[in-house]
Amino acid sequence: MSTSITLTEAKARLSELINRIIYNKEKIFISKKGKNVAALVPLEEVENENDREEGLILAQRGLADLGDEIDEMEKCIYEARENEISREVDI
Repeated sequence: MSTSITLTEAKARLSELINRIIYNKEKIFISKKGKNVAALVPLEEVENENDREEGLILAQRGLADLGDEIDEMEKCIYEARENEISREVDI
């Protein structure tokens, strides 16, 4: 569930809003001049998002490290194909 409130209202009711986030897992959007400018969300959501981002970064690094190994394997395969003696195949 999400709610949108003004910045003035958020300042006046911050303690209540924090409780709604903790106990009801609400997302509360804060608007200024009619435009949403910030959000109050349960901490678990932020931590989960950070974990996902870190996981993607680690996966990207792992794939980058594999790049050199894959290039070397590809080179070996092509060299082996060039040195391979052809044989006739009956079809």
